[in-house]
Amino acid sequence: MKFTRKQYVRALKVVISGAFFIVLFSFVQGKELLAMFRRIDWLYFTLSFALIPVMLSASCLKWKVILGDKGRHISFIRLLRIYAVGYFFSNLLPSTVGGDVVRSYYSGRLLNNQALAAVSIFVERFTGILLLFFLVAFAPLLAPELYRTPYILVPAGAGLVLLAITWCLLRLRDPLAVPKKILELTFSLLHAFSAWTGSALVAKAVGVLERGCGFILQKLQRVRTELDSAMNAFRQDRVYLLRVFVLTVLFYFLTWVNVYISFRAFGVTPDFLHVCALVPAILFAAHVPVTLLGNLGYFESVFVFYFLMIGIPGAETLAMGILLRLKMLTMGVIGYIVYLFYTHKRKEEFAGLENFTRQ
Repeated sequence: MKFTRKQYVRALKVVISGAFFIVLFSFVQGKELLAMFRRIDWLYFTLSFALIPVMLSASCLKWKVILGDKGRHISFIRLLRIYAVGYFFSNLLPSTVGGDVVRSYYSGRLLNNQALAAVSIFVERFTGILLLFFLVAFAPLLAPELYRTPYILVPAGAGLVLLAITWCLLRLRDPLAVPKKILELTFSLLHAFSAWTGSALVAKAVGVLERGCGFILQKLQRVRTELDSAMNAFRQDRVYLLRVFVLTVLFYFLTWVNVYISFRAFGVTPDFLHVCALVPAILFAAHVPVTLLGNLGYFESVFVFYFLMIGIPGAETLAMGILLRLKMLTMGVIGYIVYLFYTHKRKEEFAGLENFTRQ
């Protein structure tokens, strides 16, 4: 039986996920973790789960605002259902189809315009990521001593660099012109060097590198095109921009509250400003897709690592991370139930999603 590249990647991610859990439980005793769950504060535990529909509604409202008049005929409830189905695909289904792809596909069918749906998803995600870059760089000002550690300073620097790159993509007429010229010159020299050596291995390495750089440039060009569409909408309606910004800020505030209340569910009272300072860096690091099912294992490990820096023991943070995971799984289960009732042709729909992903 021959395995595909995607199957190998999926298997590797399962192994990496298991490795992270092994590391976690190597310095967090099982008895300590069980003790944390025995002392659950049920008031905060309930409040923690009550935040799920609030955060989901805030995200969905932002999506509704971004769609604007073109999506007026799609009700908020219907978008909420699509958003829930997206959670199912992201958090419970180990497939190549992600939640954003699902939302783009289903909303595109309702809009009868897949391009518009894709742009709306891009704008929603991009504005969130752009604010994340800003928060990674500047949120630690709420606890300035954190800048002393490279685990905050390096992400902060990366956030500033990514903000600068975004500014260039937005402001320059052809921001990729100079990089293209540099790459063309570089690869002409590399090809000449490859021909001089006569080595097939060197030629293959240069070819792989050239294709990789071409792929990155293609992606950046696509981002630039989608950014132009988004910025045109923002320029035409400042109120629209303000609404999107306010809802994006609201989502991150709810994220801070979510982590804080989840800690309180186990009797831990972290300093809220430290939570605000650390969570952006955690989310920034946790965005790297190294494992399946919402970065299972890696997500929890990043939380444990960062909150150790402010003196919160691993067992407390791991318990909090498991609660966050439980809430994501709960949303996935709800999304699965919604998906079961959303369509009567699930096999055809899933095949359509797979084809849409390959485009």
